[in-house]
Amino acid sequence: MATASTTIATRPAAPALWQRMRPDTMFLIGTILLGLIGFIVLYPIILLAINSFNVAPFGRAEAWGLDNWQAVFSQPRIVQALKNTLTLALVRQSIALVIGVMLAWILARTNLPGRRWLELCFWFALLLPVLPVLMGWILLLDGHHGLLIQAIRQVIPGFSFDIYSWWGIVVAHLMINLIPLKVFLLTPAFRNMDSSLEEASRTAGAGTLRTLFKVVIPIMTPTIAFITLLGIIRSMQSLEIELVLGGAAKIDVYSTLIYRQVLQSPPEYGKATALSMVVLAAMVPVIALQQWMVNRRNYTTVSGKYTNRLYDLGALKWPVFGIFVLLLAFIIVIPVVMMFLGTFMKVYPQFDLPDPWTLNNWARIIKEPTLIKALVNTLTIAFGATLLALFLFTLVAYVSVRTRYVGRKPLDFLTWLPSTVPGIVTSLGLLWLVLKTPIFRPLYGTTWILIIALGFAGMTLGVQLIKSSLLQLGAELEEASWASGAGRFFTLRRVLLPLIAPTMAVVALQTFAAASSAVSLVALLGSANNKPLSLLQLEYIDTGLFEAASVIGVIIFMLSVGAAIIARTLSMRMGLGRFEQANTGR
Repeated sequence: MATASTTIATRPAAPALWQRMRPDTMFLIGTILLGLIGFIVLYPIILLAINSFNVAPFGRAEAWGLDNWQAVFSQPRIVQALKNTLTLALVRQSIALVIGVMLAWILARTNLPGRRWLELCFWFALLLPVLPVLMGWILLLDGHHGLLIQAIRQVIPGFSFDIYSWWGIVVAHLMINLIPLKVFLLTPAFRNMDSSLEEASRTAGAGTLRTLFKVVIPIMTPTIAFITLLGIIRSMQSLEIELVLGGAAKIDVYSTLIYRQVLQSPPEYGKATALSMVVLAAMVPVIALQQWMVNRRNYTTVSGKYTNRLYDLGALKWPVFGIFVLLLAFIIVIPVVMMFLGTFMKVYPQFDLPDPWTLNNWARIIKEPTLIKALVNTLTIAFGATLLALFLFTLVAYVSVRTRYVGRKPLDFLTWLPSTVPGIVTSLGLLWLVLKTPIFRPLYGTTWILIIALGFAGMTLGVQLIKSSLLQLGAELEEASWASGAGRFFTLRRVLLPLIAPTMAVVALQTFAAASSAVSLVALLGSANNKPLSLLQLEYIDTGLFEAASVIGVIIFMLSVGAAIIARTLSMRMGLGRFEQANTGR
């Protein structure tokens, strides 16, 4: 990534290849894509808006009114959930931003030993499945039996902290995803910033910290602001951590409240839908600002006389390296080890029993018929979503980059929407889609609806990756194929696709890893027939069977991490499909 402000999808001058394409065919394909994506992305939101005024009890004839909206703004439980959503998002984003800027600057602008490998570790941490890793953190920070809490109390008697609390939710988010995300996005941006102004500042007598806060951060403000907006949007999509940790502490956010309202008996679809619309309305300014910054992109941090001299840490080199290793140990190694240990515990999370270990958890789960069914569902959903994503994302990217279809801009805008709509809202919207659209009603309770939800979920990243790869390729080979008499689709299949195959492999494995561990996107669409491993684990947690949930979590972990390792290996070996570019640019 050049910087977070780099425009990736800058269209090259149109070669003669465009003149060889039949506009009627490409117009038809583009229109079908635009209509399909618009229907899947926008129609559920329209249904949410309409049914937010449906005040009829579940199973009764439709009745319309404002009761659902009045409840959102008047019922103390809902108002408190909205306040919790806002305060938790702002606090954890603020902390993560400060830490992320410092860590990214050190990785990118200093001679820290092993900085490339350390950066890779943060990328790896970002791909860990949330719910399984959270199980490891519970063993560490449980207020009564957590190993880390007990160790701190040996040094500081009376120390009090419980992961099942407001601050516990903040800490869990910081360690599981927010700090890795900030470092992952900011490090390439800092790395590609011209260092001449830093050198001038130091020559004028400014110290390192003064240069960082007076020169570097102001230069990087547009990039930092853009990444902060992405972080806020991501924070609004969270469900698992708040659902597990907030339940015991009676802390609800909007996503957990929607989850409970829909799954309670009888379900309160109306209130859940109105709450979803309030959240979407609140996110509109954030999404609009993010899109404005993406489209603007007229600022750069790399000049034509680019220099990147690393700052010498001197005697601090190895102490800082030790801090990074310790932090990554707490982000990755320790919670993962604890997650595995949890599968062998007789009583979760009590380590102080006379004989706390057992193999019965594995033996019981392996013999459980629901495990095999959930595993088959997970693999079916993950493979199905991957195939759908590959076909759809490649076609969209091809139309956007290699054609002059008049609807390219609306199509590109629609591909960004799935990343901005919270997963639980998308899940509820798709639920209304299958319930209110007769042609889709047979999909309810099947794996097909989950394949559709998860196949479209990674559209933003997937399309941008493939577009970036296509834009690296000149049109000469395609021109040669056309000149030899080959047709458009033959050229696509035999010339273009082999060249972008490494990027497509990365997108496929990313989609598979995400689909195998997704929770919020499938939370309201799961049933006994299509329940994947992620929902089975959540079900065990809800019923207090943490030992069984740990076993399921380890299985999900192995599926997700296996796919992530293969994806990273391919991306580094092939040199295409740069994740950091697609995450921060068009």
